[in-house]
Amino acid sequence: MSEEIKISAAANVEIPAYLALNEKGYKVYWKRADENTEYWYAKKNNLIFMAEGPIVLLGVVGVYELRGSNWKASDAEIVRFMEKYSK
Repeated sequence: MSEEIKISAAANVEIPAYLALNEKGYKVYWKRADENTEYWYAKKNNLIFMAEGPIVLLGVVGVYELRGSNWKASDAEIVRFMEKYSK
């Protein structure tokens, strides 16, 4: 039996998420919008992704890598999601 592994979106995952994006070939950089807000970007070729931190940025990249240019949820997928999680 393999060991159970638990990882949470927490401060100690920020740098591993950044490193994972680099390992996937993305150039990662951030810009401060104002004194309370910063945006992180991942760029590779003609792909540019944006989020409020490296963990979420890695998630956004993952959505595109799994679903491709048709990444948006269809109406049927939205309905199934809402039926399952909106109760």
